[in-house]
Amino acid sequence: MINSKAVLPALLALAMLTASPGCKKSPTDSDPDTTVPTIALVLNPTTGSKDEVVSASVLIKGSSQEIRVFGLDLTFDSRMFKFQEVRKGTLTGGWTEVAGNEVGPGNVRVGGFTGGGAAIPVRSEGTLAELIFKVTGDEYGNGQQSQICIKQYTDDLIGFTPSSACTSFTLKK
Repeated sequence: MINSKAVLPALLALAMLTASPGCKKSPTDSDPDTTVPTIALVLNPTTGSKDEVVSASVLIKGSSQEIRVFGLDLTFDSRMFKFQEVRKGTLTGGWTEVAGNEVGPGNVRVGGFTGGGAAIPVRSEGTLAELIFKVTGDEYGNGQQSQICIKQYTDDLIGFTPSSACTSFTLKK
């Protein structure tokens, strides 16, 4: 029997990466290795109730250079979520550091560096980091929607598109 809870996030990630405007190629590009670097944010689950744990995965595809260091900002509705932690992604598991700090209400600064780990190879696809939130939503009613967005890419993420990647969450009471 297929576990639909495990399959859904993978399908959403694939859909976001392949449907992103940043993935389009010019008419002269026939080589699949010339994909424009894209970044996306996938939330799992996309609906939930108070005290539910929500994971926001930062996905990349088609990097045109090795990635040894990265930085980005993530914004969220601090009345809907409480930031918990940052975990290493599938591409950064062997890195020295991938971490994040809440630098203000609703703003987390995330970064990582290889240290003694291996750089992420050109044209890689996978997750850089996973951010964990707890749903609070005390001030909101059933059906309230909220967005989580990543932006302001730095270091080896400069050149990734879109300049902001957002995903939505719906509160269920």
